[in-house]
Amino acid sequence: MSRKTTVDCELCGDRVPLEQAKEALFEIGSNAYHLMDLCKACLGAQLQAAESVNDTSGYRQTAAALIRLPGSAVPSRV
Repeated sequence: MSRKTTVDCELCGDRVPLEQAKEALFEIGSNAYHLMDLCKACLGAQLQAAESVNDTSGYRQTAAALIRLPGSAVPSRV
Protein backbone atom coordinates (compact mmCIF):
# COMPACT_ATOMS: atom_id res chain seq x y z
CA MET A 1 0.00 0.00 0.00
CA SER A 2 1.48 3.35 -1.00
CA ARG A 3 1.14 6.49 1.07
CA LYS A 4 -0.13 9.64 -0.61
CA THR A 5 2.59 12.30 -0.49
CA THR A 6 0.97 15.09 -2.53
CA VAL A 7 -2.51 16.50 -3.02
CA ASP A 8 -4.04 18.66 -5.71
CA CYS A 9 -5.64 21.83 -4.39
CA GLU A 10 -9.32 21.48 -5.19
CA LEU A 11 -9.62 25.19 -6.01
CA CYS A 12 -6.55 26.16 -8.05
CA GLY A 13 -5.35 22.69 -9.04
CA ASP A 14 -1.76 23.20 -7.82
CA ARG A 15 -0.07 20.01 -6.60
CA VAL A 16 1.44 20.51 -3.14
CA PRO A 17 3.16 18.20 -0.64
CA LEU A 18 0.65 16.70 1.77
CA GLU A 19 2.27 18.43 4.75
CA GLN A 20 1.75 21.84 3.09
CA ALA A 21 -1.94 21.24 2.30
CA LYS A 22 -4.84 21.78 4.66
CA GLU A 23 -8.17 20.03 4.86
CA ALA A 24 -11.02 22.50 4.82
CA LEU A 25 -14.42 21.28 5.87
CA PHE A 26 -17.10 23.65 4.60
CA GLU A 27 -20.34 23.76 6.54
CA ILE A 28 -23.19 23.89 4.01
CA GLY A 29 -26.11 23.12 6.28
CA SER A 30 -26.94 22.11 9.82
CA ASN A 31 -25.76 18.52 9.15
CA ALA A 32 -24.04 18.78 5.75
CA TYR A 33 -20.34 19.29 5.11
CA HIS A 34 -18.02 19.37 2.09
CA LEU A 35 -14.36 18.34 2.54
CA MET A 36 -11.69 19.90 0.30
CA ASP A 37 -7.89 19.79 0.19
CA LEU A 38 -6.54 23.32 -0.22
CA CYS A 39 -3.11 24.85 -0.75
CA LYS A 40 -1.98 27.56 1.67
CA ALA A 41 -2.97 30.45 -0.66
CA CYS A 42 -6.49 29.14 -1.35
CA LEU A 43 -7.03 28.34 2.32
CA GLY A 44 -6.05 31.91 3.21
CA ALA A 45 -8.55 33.32 0.73
CA GLN A 46 -11.34 31.12 2.10
CA LEU A 47 -10.52 32.05 5.69
CA GLN A 48 -10.74 35.75 4.80
CA ALA A 49 -14.18 35.20 3.21
CA ALA A 50 -15.43 33.05 6.10
CA GLU A 51 -18.31 33.98 8.34
CA SER A 52 -16.80 31.75 11.02
CA VAL A 53 -13.90 29.31 11.39
CA ASN A 54 -13.41 26.53 13.93
CA ASP A 55 -10.91 23.71 14.32
CA THR A 56 -12.21 20.19 13.84
CA SER A 57 -10.73 16.73 13.41
CA GLY A 58 -9.67 16.00 9.84
CA TYR A 59 -9.84 12.96 7.61
CA ARG A 60 -6.09 12.65 6.92
CA GLN A 61 -4.85 15.41 9.19
CA THR A 62 -5.39 15.70 12.90
CA ALA A 63 -6.79 19.20 12.54
CA ALA A 64 -8.84 20.76 9.80
CA ALA A 65 -10.56 24.11 9.41
CA LEU A 66 -14.34 24.03 9.68
CA ILE A 67 -15.39 27.02 7.57
CA ARG A 68 -18.84 28.58 7.30
CA LEU A 69 -19.11 30.98 4.36
CA PRO A 70 -21.83 33.60 4.06
CA GLY A 71 -24.86 32.02 2.41
CA SER A 72 -23.38 28.54 3.00
CA ALA A 73 -21.81 28.59 -0.46
CA VAL A 74 -19.10 26.03 -1.22
CA PRO A 75 -16.23 27.41 -3.33
CA SER A 76 -15.61 25.82 -6.69
CA ARG A 77 -12.59 25.46 -8.89
CA VAL A 78 -11.84 28.42 -11.13
